[in-house]
Amino acid sequence: MTGHGNACHTLEVPPGIYLHVSAVSELLIEYKMLIAHAVARHCMSKSLCLVGRIHNGPPRKGLLKYVDLAENRDGSVGGGFLTSLLRKAKNSREVREIVNEAARRFGGTIPWQLLSAAAHVSAGPSVDDPQLAGTLLAIISPKDMPYVWEGVLRAVLGNASRHKNGAVALNAFRLLVTRNTPMTTTDYARVIHSGIDSSEEEARLVHKLLQQPCPTELDPRTIGVLLKVCHVRHNLDLAGRVWQWAAPRRHVRHGDQELCNVMAQYLLLSGRAGNIAVAHQVWQEARNMGLAHLPVVTGSMLSVLAMHGADGETLELLKDIPPASLNSYMVTSALTAFSHSGNVDAAHALLEQVEMHGSQTPSASIQSYTALVDGYARRGDFASALAIIDRAKCQRVGEDDVMWMTVLGPCRRFKNLPVAQTAFAAIQRLGSPEHRASAYVLMSDIYNACGDTMAALRMQQERLRKGLRKERGAATLTMDNGETHVFYVREIPPVLVPATRAIEQKLKEWSRWLGLCGISDESIRCQHSEKLALAYAVTQGMRQIVLRKNLRICDACHEASKQITIFESISIHHWDRSRMHVMKDGKCSCHDRY
Repeated sequence: MTGHGNACHTLEVPPGIYLHVSAVSELLIEYKMLIAHAVARHCMSKSLCLVGRIHNGPPRKGLLKYVDLAENRDGSVGGGFLTSLLRKAKNSREVREIVNEAARRFGGTIPWQLLSAAAHVSAGPSVDDPQLAGTLLAIISPKDMPYVWEGVLRAVLGNASRHKNGAVALNAFRLLVTRNTPMTTTDYARVIHSGIDSSEEEARLVHKLLQQPCPTELDPRTIGVLLKVCHVRHNLDLAGRVWQWAAPRRHVRHGDQELCNVMAQYLLLSGRAGNIAVAHQVWQEARNMGLAHLPVVTGSMLSVLAMHGADGETLELLKDIPPASLNSYMVTSALTAFSHSGNVDAAHALLEQVEMHGSQTPSASIQSYTALVDGYARRGDFASALAIIDRAKCQRVGEDDVMWMTVLGPCRRFKNLPVAQTAFAAIQRLGSPEHRASAYVLMSDIYNACGDTMAALRMQQERLRKGLRKERGAATLTMDNGETHVFYVREIPPVLVPATRAIEQKLKEWSRWLGLCGISDESIRCQHSEKLALAYAVTQGMRQIVLRKNLRICDACHEASKQITIFESISIHHWDRSRMHVMKDGKCSCHDRY
């Protein structure tokens, strides 16, 4: 039957015969498949010619059911038909089934057209399997690779980047390069974001990208990806180059949210790298661009000031922020800045202001109360710290293990055993296994500091009996060339083993010096991770040393490091889990509030 305008055909049913709805559906499917089969057979190359009947078993399910239907109807199935079926695949299993079916029918030599389509589908949203996509690309022979559509390679690259599959992303990127395809900034950003194992390859790609002009239509998230790589590599110099490279993009359409997020990201990166001068430059740029008033940017600047305990600048910044514009992130950052600088009066006043304007501004979060608890505990005012915890409970904010850990830590320095026991009990009640293990170690140290070695031993034995494992302390050293090395307690990275003798000699030298100064050399005798890293850096002639510790700095390490800056005429940027410590000439930016 033919309709008006466009010709449309219907199945002819003899009079008097009534078909069930399901039977009609099956006939329609077969009819559509017949058309697709004919078109594909006409369009595909000779390499996709029909192959004779090979399946004589029971009917199969899924997409293979349509293969059997086509084979029963035509007596053969071609590569074009299998390729069209791939487009209907919804998971990795179905893609593998079709590829394996093609391997059987083509004697193991699968046409590149089918492999290319399978890789494209695997990298698409319906299957989303970067490893399978990469495997299928790898099967295509080099002589056929130039014929593969570059859109397939870019799809695999993007999918691998999202899943952090560096090997697949790098292979797809290299295939694009070998085709002499013009590479875009997005291509570079995707392969860099994928998490390449080789830091040298990653750095080479970043430098290659920075040689190209930055397009004004660049997605700000690409800048964010590059800054994230710099953060992971602890390379502020490279981050500065990325920031300057992106200047053309930053100065057009600068009102979009993504660009604000990137600016906040660079602010935090500058602060964490210990370069507050760069942070101030970025903050001034934000003000010039009219972005400084935005919560995400202001909050990041407050966070930078918190890292460095800059309470004066925090107060000045808060003067320009209406109380109704404060959010919990800003409040917590400001309270942390006051806490780190020892200005608990300003912190207390800010918390009261937030509670007073509770209907106008977001209530203080549990992190906000924890910051004030930390400030009181750092200076040994445990009565006030415990009062703030009670206040948080009354405000229905509650308590958690992190809040009590901020109380337990300073108890070692001030040898306050009763408060330590209270905090320890709360952590065992509220804490995660990691924090409970840390509490046992801290409690053991507190007992030792109070002279009760037997109780200290019981703490360690009880921890081991309960199977609680404390996070292993690690210090990451960033070299002048951007390379990083991770040190553990009494463990030097394998690649640096040849430097062991020089490191041990430097530690002995420092131990004698500290003894003459009346400073404890416990951290050197125990070979704490940061002391091993510091010794290696000095033996390599470094004068400005950047260390990152995954735990909070201990008393012994803090005091020893300050004295070593005098002895070696160096500066140390020591970032621990809590804050940044800039040590120089025997002094620390934290003013010994650690």
